[in-house]
Amino acid sequence: MIKGSCFHLRHVQKDDIPELIRLLNAPESKGDFLSLEMMLPGALEKKFEAESLSKELNETFLIVDHDGTILGRVFHFKTISYFNSREIGYGLFASGQRGKGIMTEAVQLLTDYLFKTLLINRLEIHMHVDNIASEKVAINCGYLKEGIARGASFSRGKHVDMAMYALLRHEWEVL
Repeated sequence: MIKGSCFHLRHVQKDDIPELIRLLNAPESKGDFLSLEMMLPGALEKKFEAESLSKELNETFLIVDHDGTILGRVFHFKTISYFNSREIGYGLFASGQRGKGIMTEAVQLLTDYLFKTLLINRLEIHMHVDNIASEKVAINCGYLKEGIARGASFSRGKHVDMAMYALLRHEWEVL
């Protein structure tokens, strides 16, 4: 468990899966930029079961308040096999908690955890170019904009541009 100021990060447990499936498939918990694609419950169960055996490909942490309520998630995964990097993703399900700095703190905690525990040189965050809140999270955590991947993602019926941010190990060490 990784402790934050008003929440903690912890791995997904078997008992969390029904609620997590509900949250991941609820359009209102996806905000304005995430895909509205529905995830198959069986596929999600298998994904989290496989993840509980090895974090080599991906690892998910739930953002949980002190009462045990799931507020959101942060995760990391391997993208390009020859890159010495991981990509970070995140989402806050609890819309009433947005804008309070929870995600910035959660991403900073995950960033610190990854650089302290993995022999990697680079962390990346990609987001829809119009997602100003996500961009603020990346910037506030020290990530630098590297460019725009034009038409890189398909979401809500159209191809969208993605902003690409990254943080290198030596930049993190200075922070």
